[in-house]
Amino acid sequence: IRGNISYGDGVYRSLDAGKTWTNMGLKETQFIGRIAIHPKNPDLVYVAAMGQIFGTNKERGVFRSSDGGRSWKNILFKDEKTGAVDIIIDPNNPRVVYAALWEAYRNPWSMSSGGPGSGLYKSTDGGDSWTEITKNPGMPKGLVGKIGIAVSSVQADRVWAIVENENGGVFRSDDAGQTWQRISPAMHDEFALTYERPFL
Repeated sequence: IRGNISYGDGVYRSLDAGKTWTNMGLKETQFIGRIAIHPKNPDLVYVAAMGQIFGTNKERGVFRSSDGGRSWKNILFKDEKTGAVDIIIDPNNPRVVYAALWEAYRNPWSMSSGGPGSGLYKSTDGGDSWTEITKNPGMPKGLVGKIGIAVSSVQADRVWAIVENENGGVFRSDDAGQTWQRISPAMHDEFALTYERPFL
């Protein structure tokens, strides 16, 4: 997140392969990290929204639409400082959804990344309920920051997460997030949280 970042005005949908677009709402989310669409139902859509980067607001977290974006429901919300930065549907079982929440704040001269709001979450019922899996065995201890997620399409229950933490890096789970192992450390010593301290 750079100091000169500009915000958007919601989600757009095209029904003609991108020739024309229609705004489908979520204007106040401002920053959207990722959109995930159910592989067999194009009307079922998930949005990972960061919300206001330069302030706090309630329009953040994970939103779901079951009618192609005509209406939205916030199905995963932590607090007004924490947004959702990544979301992915398990291609082997679309009822399984993983989402990453990120507590982050930016002003023109500094950035705070990470905090108690950050975490990795899993749903096994299409987003109706969520379980935090950040503290499962093998995950790094302490505060975490930004998390990215990937799910294997060829090996069931294999999940990867790249985790910002003082002992972060790339983690892999072969049991759908119950346990983890770090398969690659941070690429350099500066890969650490900047929670409540200037990032210069």
